[in-house]
Amino acid sequence: MLNLRLARGPLDRVANEAILLEYNRLTKARIPIEEFEHWVQRSPAGPAWHALLETDEGRIVGHTCLFPFRVGYSDEKLVPAKSEFSIVHEDFRKIKIRGFENVNRPTFIIILDQLFKHCTALGWGPIFASTNEKNQVFTRRVGLRPLQFPLWECLLTLRPRRAAAELPNINARQRAAVFAAGVGQSVGWSIANLALPAAKNIRTVPLGAEPISPKGTQLSFFEDRCSLKWRYLDGQYVRFAFDSKPSDYVIVKCGSDDRYARVCQWRLETAKMARDLIPELVRLALQEKALGVRWAIYDTDPISSQLLASMKKAGFICASRTRIMMVHESMPNFNSPAVWNMNDSFFSFDP
Repeated sequence: MLNLRLARGPLDRVANEAILLEYNRLTKARIPIEEFEHWVQRSPAGPAWHALLETDEGRIVGHTCLFPFRVGYSDEKLVPAKSEFSIVHEDFRKIKIRGFENVNRPTFIIILDQLFKHCTALGWGPIFASTNEKNQVFTRRVGLRPLQFPLWECLLTLRPRRAAAELPNINARQRAAVFAAGVGQSVGWSIANLALPAAKNIRTVPLGAEPISPKGTQLSFFEDRCSLKWRYLDGQYVRFAFDSKPSDYVIVKCGSDDRYARVCQWRLETAKMARDLIPELVRLALQEKALGVRWAIYDTDPISSQLLASMKKAGFICASRTRIMMVHESMPNFNSPAVWNMNDSFFSFDP
């Protein structure tokens, strides 16, 4: 028999290490303990709530948590929360939970449901999660409903052989296409990088140098100074600012030898700012020896069509796709894509 315990962090280091060990093993992630504790303990909105599945001896064999965000929105009483770091050890998935012996539901669904009920009772929400298509069927059983966000995934590949080998979730034909396109992209931009001067009106600034004023009434995050510093770890991200348009910015994950430099969050009034920025993104990717540059342009962005045209003109390969985000039904006002100021900052919580 297993025991279910709800606790608001911070948990002790032993518990955190046990959770992370299983999470990294099951997901093949590489998250270090310092970053895991950063996410679940140091949000400006407060520490995460955890659901812990334990044996009678105290061994942690299952976990999920909700960590809260500050919101850039007209209603500052909201406590949006994201479901993360969810696992159940494969040897314990069919063992009953004490107090739920007669509940005919999968173990993971029980712990997720109990955590969601607890946090919604506290007034947290909207609660949301990003999960694969296979798990979406199960998460519907705890009140999560899918929202579809159409987007264009734009890739500029600078290391084609490595990119074709490292990109996840693509088939052999797509890997061949990435390699073929990347050969031309890498040659073209290697020449352009030597010929194009550095942009005079674009500079890098500290990530938390100045807050970002919320725009409109869409739900958005990571705009106050504390949230910017929490979300974007020093040494992993670069924030670009534009002298000619002080309210515009772009935040980029630097990339590495097995990842693209990835645009995570931005505000651009015109596509011209993106055109000026692209050479700087390429220079950043080359400096970090990244696979290339990646920018997901969501249809909810007011200038998405102009941005897409700029990407294509710069040689990016752009593919249409849909991202599914699961949102809890407890706050129906947020069950529409138009309400969310969507970008990749919502999803890329990884080292």
